[in-house]
Amino acid sequence: MLKLFFYCFFIVFLFSSCTPSYPKETLLTDIKKLVKKESGQDCELSKINDTIYLDMQTEGLTSTNTKVVNEAIVNLQNAVFAITRVALSSDADIKIMVITAHDPNYNIALRMFQNIDDVKSYFYQRISRGDYEQRQLLEFEGPETAEISVMDRHHITEEEYVARLVISQINMIGRKNQVLGPLISTLGLRYGYIKYGNIYILSKKSNNVGTEDLLKKIIFDEVVKNLQKYKLFAIKSVIILDSKGSIVFEVPIDINKR
Repeated sequence: MLKLFFYCFFIVFLFSSCTPSYPKETLLTDIKKLVKKESGQDCELSKINDTIYLDMQTEGLTSTNTKVVNEAIVNLQNAVFAITRVALSSDADIKIMVITAHDPNYNIALRMFQNIDDVKSYFYQRISRGDYEQRQLLEFEGPETAEISVMDRHHITEEEYVARLVISQINMIGRKNQVLGPLISTLGLRYGYIKYGNIYILSKKSNNVGTEDLLKKIIFDEVVKNLQKYKLFAIKSVIILDSKGSIVFEVPIDINKR
């Protein structure tokens, strides 16, 4: 799915005009019309500072019919292409886009975050294709958190974006790595908040014994890698919290130690 996003962003970028085709005064209306035209679906939009939220309801993501699932994914992709096209051809201040597909029947949500600067950096050849693909941010929300995540609309800072990206990357490692998968998947890592230069990550209780040091190393490596990419140096540590809000462990962050 990400590879298809990648190629379509390329087409979107090529056809984006240097002059604003979508003025900021009609931004949300233009996005809604374009999404309806491209995907055939209605959407809800909101803009908080330079963050845009696009929410779509779809029942196809949880279908057992492969054709129905594929149609739902295509509709989501079309919405992503539409909002990206508008963002690249508008004079509005847009930094982060959050596109959510939500199944209200089973309360499942798929969220894709897009950093406009990353899109521009790739096509101006400031970052490589591989680097660009690594910056893709996906979040999957189950019944316990989907509705809350859909309703939570706020200004996303660059620090929060990077924190969410780190968690997305670690969860992706859990899906792809057969050795680390059981450890990471049972933790259910989710973004909590940032306070005083500390990233707080929510985690389920793990029964794996003796894996804390390994998990600390994975977190440290991913955080430092992304802080260097985005040139953010104010993060002091990552703190893992359990479901009750108690500290499980802390990972001090020093980019000079990597």
